Amino acid sequence: MTELCTKVVREHMVRKGQKRKQAFREMVKAALREKGVFFREERAKGLIPNANLVFGNVRTAEFILGAHYDTCAELPFPNFVAPLNWTASVAFQLLIYAALCAAALVPAGIARLLGAGPVAVSAVFRIAVAALIIWMIAGPANPSTMNDNTSGVAVLLTLLERMTPKQRRRVAVVLFDNEELGLIGSALFRKKYKKVLRDKAMINLDCVGDGKHMLFAASRPYREDEALYTRTKDIFRGENGFSPLHVRAGSALYPSDQFGFPKSVAVAALHKTKFLGYALGRIHTRRDTVLDEKNIEYLVEGLLKLIGHEDE
Repeated sequence: MTELCTKVVREHMVRKGQKRKQAFREMVKAALREKGVFFREERAKGLIPNANLVFGNVRTAEFILGAHYDTCAELPFPNFVAPLNWTASVAFQLLIYAALCAAALVPAGIARLLGAGPVAVSAVFRIAVAALIIWMIAGPANPSTMNDNTSGVAVLLTLLERMTPKQRRRVAVVLFDNEELGLIGSALFRKKYKKVLRDKAMINLDCVGDGKHMLFAASRPYREDEALYTRTKDIFRGENGFSPLHVRAGSALYPSDQFGFPKSVAVAALHKTKFLGYALGRIHTRRDTVLDEKNIEYLVEGLLKLIGHEDE
């Protein structure tokens, strides 16, 4: 792991809240400025302030490489995601909602025992559900974020340090803010650059540090670029213990910042489970402690080949 990535892990593992996110951005900008890599902040004001870190000329870049840098609230249970098993993924989300409703019955029941009428009891129940949802999103920061998404950040920072100046001119690198609050940073980025994104390949790295089954979920426009898609599959192939899963984006349920980009690939590291297929877990809990450096190397080496193919 590079010196910069080690510093991110040791000093900026938590990137939740304006002060912590600002400290991370300033550190990254200062460290890479010394290497001739200049990030800029693209800010948007509003109910939820947003600050994306952007490197490169988005309008002339061939590739948009993205990863969200914000981190999540800590939960008592992992956010289970099985991208190729829609039934299990949806069932898990419904189970969470059912659990929230069950928990909200407690204050609603107390209100009823205290003599509140049906309307008041219903209001207490709804407010309790809303409060629990807000707690899941905006509660205390998760102290362990190695996979979600320090891993994606590490890949892009390592890549920028290793690229040649010519390769850097071919890319725009974006560290998105507020993915955990609803893909806000990537939505604002798309809005700003909407006119130039249609034909640009966007590769999004989210939770790529834990698992040897590497998901590459490509949108139809990405797959229809036969030369690019063939090159992607040839470069990211099964080797060194990795088993790539090259699938259609429409067959994979993976809600992340690639949503809305026409020509995109979602990249994630998965484990193969016995009954539910390929999945990731442990994220959003303090058990999110795995960031395999071999995963970083696999993706960085592959992206260098993909970006630098014209130099070969």
